[in-house]
Amino acid sequence: MNIFLVPYTWHRHLALGWVCAAAALVAWWVVLFVATVSPFWNIDWDGPVFLGCVGGAISGASVLAEQTLFRKAVWRRLLLPVLAAALSFGVILGGFWMWTRVIGPLLFSADGQLDLADSSLVALRYRLPAWMGAGVGVAFGPTVLRRGRGILTHMSGGAASGLIAGCTWYLFGYTKSALGYSDLYVASAFGAMAMGLSFGWLAWGIPDSLYAGWLRIVTDNRHARRIPIDGLDGRGRERFVGHFPVGLDLFLPAEDGVLELHVSVMVNAKQQYRARGLTLAPTTVRRFLERVDLRYDPKRPAPLETELSSGDRILCGPADNPSVLEFLMLPKEER
Repeated sequence: MNIFLVPYTWHRHLALGWVCAAAALVAWWVVLFVATVSPFWNIDWDGPVFLGCVGGAISGASVLAEQTLFRKAVWRRLLLPVLAAALSFGVILGGFWMWTRVIGPLLFSADGQLDLADSSLVALRYRLPAWMGAGVGVAFGPTVLRRGRGILTHMSGGAASGLIAGCTWYLFGYTKSALGYSDLYVASAFGAMAMGLSFGWLAWGIPDSLYAGWLRIVTDNRHARRIPIDGLDGRGRERFVGHFPVGLDLFLPAEDGVLELHVSVMVNAKQQYRARGLTLAPTTVRRFLERVDLRYDPKRPAPLETELSSGDRILCGPADNPSVLEFLMLPKEER
C-alpha cells in the first residue's frame, strides 16, 4: 500500500479491507487450483486447508500493509507477513481440529463420537464455530507481531469476521431462499472475501499518525501556497497567519483585510488541530452546516478556538472579499 494513494477521507477506513479481501481471493483461487490439479491432502483436510490458507493470506496482507505504510525495511516487509501468515495458519488448523475432534462432538453428540470433520456435515451449527475460530486465528498472527497492541479489537474483529464469513458462505452455498445463490465455488469465494473485508475494516485501520495538517491559500492572491502545521517529529506547534513583515509562518497582504496577527492553527501531541482567532476583524471557520465566529473578544481571558477537520475553511477579513484558507490532512511525507 502507498499512503499517497489513500486520501484522508472516510474511504481510508475501507482501503485495508479491500487489500485483505484481494489476498483472500488469491488464496481461495490457489487452494482450488491445487485441489483440482494435484491435491497433496485427503478430502478430510479440505476444510482446514482452505480456512488456513485464506486466513493466513489475510493475516499476512494486514501485516504487509502496515509495514509498507510505515516504510519499514525491505526484510521486514518480506519476513513479518510470512511469519504472521504461518502463525495464523497453525492456529487455524489447531482450532479446526479442536472443534471437530473435541469441543464439537461433546456439544452435539451424547457419546462424543460425532465426526465433525465429515464434509457432508454442512449445517450452519456445525460449521459456523469453525469459521469463527478461523477468524480468531486470522487475528492471532498480527496481534503477536504488533506485540499485543489492540488485542481486544483484533480478537473481537477476527471473531466477527469469521461469523460474517461463515454466514456468507452458508447463504451462497447451501440455502434455497431468494437470497441464496446455491453455488459451492461462489460460496467459498464470497466467504473468503467477506472474511478479508470484515477483518480489514474491523481489526486494524490506517492510523491518523501517518497524516499531517496543512494550511492552503484558496483565494487568488498567493493561490495554492501552503505550509505544514506539524512535521515528522510529532511535537505540538502553532502556525501564525497575518501580514506582519517578520516572524509569521504564512504571509497574506493587508489589502485583503488580513490583520498583522490574524489567526493561528495549532496541533498538540495528540494530533488534535485547532484554529484560534487573534484579532477583532472578521474571522470565521466554515464547514458543512456550521459557521464558527472566532473574532477576538476582549472580555474573554483567552482567544476563541475551534477544532479543525480536513476540508474546513478559514475566512479572514471582510465578508465581501475575504482571504480563504483551507485546512487539509495530507501524508506526512508530503513536501
